[in-house]
Amino acid sequence: MSEISNELVSILLPVYNGEKYLSLSIESCLSQTHKNIELIIVNDCSTDNTLSIANQYAQKDNRIKIISNFENKKLPASLNIGHNEANGDFITWTSDDNFYEPDALEKLLKSLLENEVDIVYSNIFLIDNLGNRIREVRLLGVENLIFGNVIGSCFLYRRNVFQKNNGYNETLFLIEDYDFWLRAILHSKYCKLDQFLYNYRKHEDSLTNQIKTVSDKQIIWKKNIEAMYLEFSRNFIDHDFEVFSELQSKILSCQQIKFEWIIKNHSTIKKFQENISKNKNFQNKKATGKVFLNQIIMLMVSDFVRKKSKFYCFFIFKNYYPFLDKNSIKTLIKYSCFK
Repeated sequence: MSEISNELVSILLPVYNGEKYLSLSIESCLSQTHKNIELIIVNDCSTDNTLSIANQYAQKDNRIKIISNFENKKLPASLNIGHNEANGDFITWTSDDNFYEPDALEKLLKSLLENEVDIVYSNIFLIDNLGNRIREVRLLGVENLIFGNVIGSCFLYRRNVFQKNNGYNETLFLIEDYDFWLRAILHSKYCKLDQFLYNYRKHEDSLTNQIKTVSDKQIIWKKNIEAMYLEFSRNFIDHDFEVFSELQSKILSCQQIKFEWIIKNHSTIKKFQENISKNKNFQNKKATGKVFLNQIIMLMVSDFVRKKSKFYCFFIFKNYYPFLDKNSIKTLIKYSCFK
């Protein structure tokens, strides 16, 4: 056996009323080509047949451990409970409605070790409620993480990432994973594996869909992203960190931002960009600069003011000249031609 095949990978599977798809999720874990795994199922007070299904698999495979919460603790707390029971030096977690490709863990672990990083993530397939593939989702590079959760749902990380992060923030329900990845920027190195290793199911009952359709969850989500970004921005700028966190929050929640506000606060935005470029995940200054350029152009387009279009385009050209590419130049020319 190779050294990699000897490494124990802990897979956490927090679940609440997941009877509909749970069997497929469990089977995708157990059938991995990387065999040295433990599967820790955290049953969060399910009222359906979730626990019965989990027990049936646990009776057949001693790699499965089941933990049942005495009360419904929600996802971030369940993740912390699962991590504290994990024995592997490498950890991932999955959902009851999604499933891995058979060689996902083998490829993720190999990439993590060969690239000498702490966290690796990969592209995913988007599937419908019946399991049919809708499309491939090619995720963005880690330099985009400051404006959205580009890590997605297929990842592997070293145990010490969890330890350095002091776990998942249990007060940030619905964004616990994104908050975890942002905080990990401060101490851990990321790598993206450009392969499709996971199947993410799009359906009405998913938490992602509920954020969009359930008003109470939408309110919680917006409140929590503001708190998350406020805390994150403090790490990279001493003064006016509220300004940058406001920018992040409004971009993620698709709120209108006046371009005049961008111009007024641009020194703060540039300072944040300069400071985060010193971080080991953002040292490709051209890639990081293009992320900021793309966001600024998007904001200019969404707040298009015909009589100021030339001035706005000149402002972008002047401040982001080193990062311009063919597409961004075309956009600026197009919008600067309006009279």
